[in-house]
Formats: sequence, structure tokens, C-alpha cells
Amino acid sequence: HVRYGPPFKGTYICSGSEDVASNEEFLKYKGKVDFIFTSPPYFSAEIYSDEPTQSSIKYKEYDSWRDNFLRPTLKTCAEWLGHDRLLAFNIADINVGSTQYPLEEDTVEILKEYGLRFECKLKMVLAISPSMRLKPQTMQPGMKNFCLINGKIRKYEPIFVFYKA
Repeated sequence: HVRYGPPFKGTYICSGSEDVASNEEFLKYKGKVDFIFTSPPYFSAEIYSDEPTQSSIKYKEYDSWRDNFLRPTLKTCAEWLGHDRLLAFNIADINVGSTQYPLEEDTVEILKEYGLRFECKLKMVLAISPSMRLKPQTMQPGMKNFCLINGKIRKYEPIFVFYKA
């Protein structure tokens, strides 16, 4: 609770990221944001409530979620980000049953469509590595996105960094 300098003054807008672009209060920031870091829900892997506004409840099929939630969210990021600025987007592929959903690839392709340039992929190492089972034949994890740290296999989540010229 220690603060230095003037008290924080902000505007809080309660809206889904797929809808916020039409908010009158939010419109005044279009093209003026210096940096964006976000981590949206990973389709049906992250459900924060049972409210009908939750993206995976609102859009139950992946294609619908991608086109009606992820794409508008990314479009808003691209349009609100100022020129010569960066966007960092934390998202990872997910498995639901035997189906893998390409959230990473879709995010990269959509942001390129909106004119952003892919810069790099950072690795945010998780404190706990869930589902860490090694394949007996290779002794490698049976999951995507892992790295070695001090000889230990650790799961990470990718953070994709994009630049807007």
C-alpha cells in the first residue's frame, strides 16, 4: 500500500475484450497505447465463471471462439497500440480430449494480418509443471512448450512479442 508520486487515476471499463472497441470511453485511446501485455482465456481451458459473458460459454466451438473472440481482441490490440510500440500476448495451444487447438499459430497469423511484425517468443516458466509425464521411448515430455533449467524439465507459457511500425 506504499505509493510514490501522485495517486493512480485510471478509467475502468467493464467489457469483454471482443466488444470493448465500441465503448465510447475507450475510443479516445485508439492509437495511443504505449504497450499492451495481455493473457486472454485459452478457449475452453480457462473458464473463470459460469456467466454467459465468458468467451468459451459465449462461443462454444473453437472456430467461433477464434473468429468472434480472439480475432476482435487482437484487432483491438493492433488498432489501439501506438506506432513504434510493442504488444506482448501470452497464449498457448491447448488440448481438449484428443483435439489440439492451435491458439499460438492462429494468434501469430491474425496479428500479422493486422500489420504487426513478429519479434520474438519469450518463455514464461511456470512455478509448477503440470502433467509432466515423460515419453518412455524419448524421455522427453509428452507436452508442448518445455525447456531445461538447471537440468530440470520445466513447462513454460509462450509470450509472443509483436511490433507495430
